[in-house]
Amino acid sequence: MTGDANPSLVDMVINQFRHGTRIHLGGNIAILLFAGLRVEREIGFSNTLILMITCAAAGGILQTALVGPHFVGISGPAYGLATYAVMRHARPEFLTWIALLLVAIAVGEVLTLGDRVAVWTHVTSMFVGGVAVFGNLFGSAEPTLKPMQLTHLSKGIAIINETDEDDALDAEETLLKRGMDGMFVLMQRQDVLGVTGYAVDEDTDGSAWLSWTYLTEDRRGEGLGGQMMNDLLGKLNEIGIRKIFMATSDYAEDGVPIYADAFKLYEEFGAEIELKVPDYHSPGETKIVYGLNNPEYPDEEPFQRAAPKGIRFTGAYLAPEAEGTMGIDWQEADDGVSGLAEATASATKKKGHLAVLALPSDLSDLAQNVLSDEGYAICGKLADFYQTGLHQVWWSRHLKQ
Repeated sequence: MTGDANPSLVDMVINQFRHGTRIHLGGNIAILLFAGLRVEREIGFSNTLILMITCAAAGGILQTALVGPHFVGISGPAYGLATYAVMRHARPEFLTWIALLLVAIAVGEVLTLGDRVAVWTHVTSMFVGGVAVFGNLFGSAEPTLKPMQLTHLSKGIAIINETDEDDALDAEETLLKRGMDGMFVLMQRQDVLGVTGYAVDEDTDGSAWLSWTYLTEDRRGEGLGGQMMNDLLGKLNEIGIRKIFMATSDYAEDGVPIYADAFKLYEEFGAEIELKVPDYHSPGETKIVYGLNNPEYPDEEPFQRAAPKGIRFTGAYLAPEAEGTMGIDWQEADDGVSGLAEATASATKKKGHLAVLALPSDLSDLAQNVLSDEGYAICGKLADFYQTGLHQVWWSRHLKQ
């Protein structure tokens, strides 16, 4: 089939609202409602309308050019909105597969339905919807916290790199490996202004760790960091996170702590330093952990559990994000405290300069005399870490080589 010599623009517009059957009409309306509402919440009414008009115009022009002006239905905008909604909310690791599936659907329609429906309106609109996602063509006028997508990664890493090159490398490697669940970007139109996120601690009931949280240098001092934290706390409340911890350090360059802005932000939100472990990351660099109760989470009664009977220390391992700091492994036992001297000797044998261990507060109370006799000292506790009322107590000891 070929197109008409002089297709009417009016006819092309009118065709968008003609339908062959009630099922055809109902299907298009259902897709428009389901996908359109999701897209409208994401990019706003005006941008959704622009996306629909673009799909209708591009699809109508191509269908008219290749086949003719006598097509019916607003399937093009429906396909475009559905494509945008599916791809915009897809997990990053599945995004490529979803794109390939949509391409297969488009090819399948062209090969099997080309002479029965206006497939070129479908294909064109799917392309427009996909481009809108990958190109970040729509964004809110006001800074808005949105789930991180693969298309945001390079900009997010660049923002982290402005402050800490090592953190940027670690973030890039980790996010490419495990995906971007729990990560967010602060967006204003197409610009990424900041990055933040969380990681739920699976050994606890309702605790999480703040992930990489950085704001681009050009927009600091505008209150955007506070907005990111406030919006993140609201999202954490929705999934039952009652407390969030922020791990950082006192690392300085030319005598200036590089995380000074982060300290200020945490403290403005009411976070308090709960733990300091001197020489943890390396000799002279202190591990610092802030704790912040989620102000939107309701109060709850302290957790009660049966008193533990014993603890056995089982060995030593290289502590994460540390140079020469050894963590001490442990497990609950049936009776008494055992194995600490041997575990400490293992840490010394592995050339560690510092040994650390973190225990639930009831086990810490049980083992405190043995720990003190072995030269360990408490360096802080993360309150309500495991449960409300069950804390994580940290002990450390410098090792002699």
